[in-house]
Amino acid sequence: MIPEKISTRFRIGIIGPGSICVTYGKALKASDTVSLACICGRDTEKGRKTAERFQVPYYTDQEQMYRNEALDGVLICTPTYTHEEMVRRALARRVPVMCEKPLALDAETARRLVAEAADADVPFMVMQVVRFWPEYRALARLIRSGQLGRIKNVYMSRLSSHPDWTVWHQDPEKSGGGLYDLHIHELDFLYSVFGPAETVYAIGDREENGCFNNVSTCLRFSSGVPAVAEGFMDMIGNFPFSASFRVNGERASVVYESRDGAMTLYKADKPGEELEIPRYDPYREETEYFVDCVRSKKETALIPGTDVISVLELLDAVKESLVSGKAVRLSRDSGR
Repeated sequence: MIPEKISTRFRIGIIGPGSICVTYGKALKASDTVSLACICGRDTEKGRKTAERFQVPYYTDQEQMYRNEALDGVLICTPTYTHEEMVRRALARRVPVMCEKPLALDAETARRLVAEAADADVPFMVMQVVRFWPEYRALARLIRSGQLGRIKNVYMSRLSSHPDWTVWHQDPEKSGGGLYDLHIHELDFLYSVFGPAETVYAIGDREENGCFNNVSTCLRFSSGVPAVAEGFMDMIGNFPFSASFRVNGERASVVYESRDGAMTLYKADKPGEELEIPRYDPYREETEYFVDCVRSKKETALIPGTDVISVLELLDAVKESLVSGKAVRLSRDSGR
């Protein structure tokens, strides 16, 4: 009798014990193919508490973690300004690595890291999770299928109160402010669907600490599609997180608001149709996708490194427009 094949779970360590670590920890604990092997971080109080919650070992030293644990991959969930160092440590150990967005606070640093991962032949992906979000995936399918017809205009918004669990978010040299930490989601999704932008014009309020936390960006893509994206990261009081979009095409319009969860499609001479959206954990979906790419030795085509670089080039252009007060024209390739 031939013994049944035993499937081995992909062992992932999470570096950085903060709130996003908990989000991914829950996703890994629910996975059938991936397991949370350990947690590593410098904040011992938070790290021990999080490791205890998930019943995994906790390390304060990455080198000790790499020596002690047979890891198949790592998730980097540390503050943005540490990403470059953390990615390079993983690459030096030849450990497949997923890194939280933004990979860096400028396109040039991202270009170097993507090239280093390619040269080392180590699987590498940035966690630009909105590309895996159910409603945004559904929107991308509607646009690409042609059901909406020629796209006449797009509006996207993401609003939240300011993070109160860190201080590094308040330093633009460490976080990039709301521009790089929040607004990136809308710009990344728009790039993933419409490709390179041709021109951007952005307005926003610059805080005393130098952060742009309230940004409105007008874009025209090389495909001709116009769009407006807004990202506000310091809504007052206990304002609930909100994400929304509306897309107007020649054949149909679609709107979505996260607070009521409804995504509605409107066609001529028909009542609005509330779309049924699959329910799943996008963080689990994203991680399992990466693991599948590693195991089958496939490119991470849903979030290629070239896209990561191009979106940061787009953010660099938005920042230039915010500072100069002028529209910025980008090259048709994707970069500056």
